[in-house]
Amino acid sequence: MRRSGSQFGLTDEQWAAAVGEVREVILDAAYDRRMTWYGEIASKVSAVRLDPHSSLMNYLLGAVFAGEHEAGRPALTSIVTHKHGDKEPGLGFYEMARDLGYRFEEPYVFWAKQVQDVFKLHGRPDRHI
Repeated sequence: MRRSGSQFGLTDEQWAAAVGEVREVILDAAYDRRMTWYGEIASKVSAVRLDPHSSLMNYLLGAVFAGEHEAGRPALTSIVTHKHGDKEPGLGFYEMARDLGYRFEEPYVFWAKQVQDVFKLHGRPDRHI
């Protein structure tokens, strides 16, 4: 299913800009090999008004996840978690993973592997070698 922003009243250009900005915010965190959270992402997106707990945020994260999957890369959105509490991704992360064809019995193990793979691919090179 191709996601779009039309149901949120966004033009194709606004949608593409918002998806790009969300991806860049997550990539910045990945480069620093750190987790990020919904509120941090929302605060750094300027293409659209974005509430961290909105359906729009979920759709944008889903579009980023799908784009990474289509490109053969690990789930970049795996490093987006709740800021407080369990500090894990929301249930939508696992639902999207299954929708994209990932198969796993242990969600936590799947998530941890994706986080590790994201940091390997996008993280700052270790300079202590």
